[in-house]
Amino acid sequence: SAPEPTGDWRADLKSFAQAARDALLRHPWAIDFVGSGPPSGPNDARNAERLLAALDGLGLSPGTAMWVGMTVGTYVFGAALREVQEIRCQRVAEEVKGTMSASEIAAMSAELRRIVHDSGSYPHIAAVMDAGIDPDAPESRDERFEFGLDCVLDGIEARIRRGVPG
Repeated sequence: SAPEPTGDWRADLKSFAQAARDALLRHPWAIDFVGSGPPSGPNDARNAERLLAALDGLGLSPGTAMWVGMTVGTYVFGAALREVQEIRCQRVAEEVKGTMSASEIAAMSAELRRIVHDSGSYPHIAAVMDAGIDPDAPESRDERFEFGLDCVLDGIEARIRRGVPG
């Protein structure tokens, strides 16, 4: 459920986004049913109302306020969808790992590295691999979500400062 607006639009949108992400991750089946159309019931209507109320006082037209809310909602939905897909893939990977020895897994990993490096076609991917970065690492999910959300909110803030058509 979206929190009551506090008067700090950015903090309110961040709280809304975190609550929506948490709900989608708790109920991954909902990914297939939410994200478009008018509110489907009183809870959805209350959340939408709170989201729009968080933007009060910014001089936005109702349409622009709606677009801001939709932009944040779209980011949250996309980020949660990616996380749900990562979780599903990791479950499958764990099942596969159970059928392979550690040396077989290491050999597959080494072969992938060799192919990427030897091709010369993927220097940026090779740099990521060399740095030991796993873009789907479970322990970085919160940080990745916050980074993306801050980028979205920074963009909204820049538009508000420039005087979005209202």
